[in-house]
Amino acid sequence: MMIELPAVVADYFNADNAHDADGVATCFGEDGEVRDEHERHQGHDAIRAWKRATGAKYAATIAPLDCTPTARGCVVKGEVSGNFPGSPVVLGFDFQLAGAKIAALEIR
Repeated sequence: MMIELPAVVADYFNADNAHDADGVATCFGEDGEVRDEHERHQGHDAIRAWKRATGAKYAATIAPLDCTPTARGCVVKGEVSGNFPGSPVVLGFDFQLAGAKIAALEIR
């Protein structure tokens, strides 16, 4: 089944699955932020560092399963597989969009 994602969200998952920290960071606006594992990462440099660290730690890939539009973006349920106990798990990726960029992402 093909899931329709906003272009920047599809770009995010493509870069994430390629373990491309620079590509992930460029999906976000200048002041974009990620909230993951009870931490907040704001701005391109912080997002790039977060993605490099989590990529090295977990070597995860994400298969989007479902996308639900919201007032400010969308929530994507994704199956995350990687080097961690309980893999794979289904997580929610709550994207807030601002134009063609991601303003915020919360992973839960």
